Amino acid sequence: MFFNRTSDVSAPGREPVPAAQPPVAAPAAPRPVVRSHYRDRDFALRRSLLAADILGIWLALGVAMAIPGGRAALHDSLLIVPILPFWAMLFRTYGLYRRPIRRFEPTHLEDASTLFHALVIGALCMWLYYKLIPFAPKLNFEEIVLFGLLALPTIASLRVALRMFNLRRSGPERVFAVAPLEDVGLLQRKLRHHPEYEMKLVGAVSCEESSSSFGLPLDCDFDEIEALLTSGQVEHLMVRLDAGYLPQEIVRELMHVCHREGVRFSCFPGNKDLLLPGTELNHLEGVGLLTSNPPVLSRTSAAMKRGLDIVVSGVALAILAPFLALIALAIRLDSKGPVLFRQTRVGKDGRRFKLVKFRTMVQDAENQVAELMKLSIDPDWLVLDEDPRVTRLGRFLRRTSIDELPQLWNVLRGEMSIVGPRPLPERDDRNVHGRHRHRLDLVPGITGYWQVLGRNNIPFQEMLEVDYAYITGWSMWHDLRILARTIPVVIRRRGSN
Repeated sequence: MFFNRTSDVSAPGREPVPAAQPPVAAPAAPRPVVRSHYRDRDFALRRSLLAADILGIWLALGVAMAIPGGRAALHDSLLIVPILPFWAMLFRTYGLYRRPIRRFEPTHLEDASTLFHALVIGALCMWLYYKLIPFAPKLNFEEIVLFGLLALPTIASLRVALRMFNLRRSGPERVFAVAPLEDVGLLQRKLRHHPEYEMKLVGAVSCEESSSSFGLPLDCDFDEIEALLTSGQVEHLMVRLDAGYLPQEIVRELMHVCHREGVRFSCFPGNKDLLLPGTELNHLEGVGLLTSNPPVLSRTSAAMKRGLDIVVSGVALAILAPFLALIALAIRLDSKGPVLFRQTRVGKDGRRFKLVKFRTMVQDAENQVAELMKLSIDPDWLVLDEDPRVTRLGRFLRRTSIDELPQLWNVLRGEMSIVGPRPLPERDDRNVHGRHRHRLDLVPGITGYWQVLGRNNIPFQEMLEVDYAYITGWSMWHDLRILARTIPVVIRRRGSN
């Protein structure tokens, strides 16, 4: 196998005797690494996405023509057929058919901004096309706007449906890891908690002695990895990139074999803190450089973020007021104690404030923390599978995150934001040290990166890493994506405790 390396050594004290050598045939051409297409699962998916995009554009245009004036929308919309190849090339230029195979994204929202921009450019070109064709009806402003409003959700919905169908038909991408046991367990837990990545860890090999761990076969020899990649049983190889763990020559050959066999190759450094969100890959005469720019929250961005907080919290409180009153009445009838639970939390720049939530526990819940910490799943903070302090109604409120709604008042007051790091109680804040203290550089939020990634499924120390990654990679678009991802997370009750 390719991991074994041998060399010819002459006997000591003797000169090598030259011998007649037979003619050496020219080496056979190696198998090409450049392929005409990606794996079959991606090949079919890309063409399905193309068909769905074309269908979505035609449907949106037909409806946009029919609603305002009731014209012969079917006949008029068919005139778009000659420029459908233009739409296909436009979407391809924006990378909308490469993203599923070039990147693995946690949600389908990653394509939203790119799709929106492509639709704006395409709608303007389509308006010009209909204007220049002498026998075609002219598109008015209302129809173009309506087309854009309909095309975005229609195409996005079709894409989500196709991705789900492809996942059901082909199953998740089969991942094999070459990493220490600790990293293998970490990868398995993260992929298990996030099925939206559409990956499954099916096996691993480690330099450490272990016959089996984490329910995965770990008895594979390094020499067998090439045969495993060739067999087609693995679709994605993940390797720990660390000179102290695996020689770089082996990593290089593993990548070459993956390219030859059509297997996706990924590597991660031993120090995972080096690759924070926002890190960019640049090249300097062929030398790859990972560049991480210092995080900046400009005054304009801060004003936009605060404006979003005021609008969302104000509108939500006005709309939800009757519902909140009913929840308050139900809490009063369910158990003794106040309707609201107030607790001191640590906010931006270490300032203390009173966080407000609907009460979900018995009155003396805080006095039981020290005793229950002995049963906690996480040694750094209190996480229990079944918390005995939670009331009957409290279980429902916590699983649906309804207990968090009063924090909209904290947002309106400026003590919190809609999106931001988790505001910690003083007891937990004392366990935060070093660079993780920078999580206080931004206003804490009701939802955030930690919440959408798994909440209590993520240990305390990893939560701090997640918050630090959010701080260093902050952007307004990132906040909007987190806000949109919060809804399905709440519906699925992922990580609720």
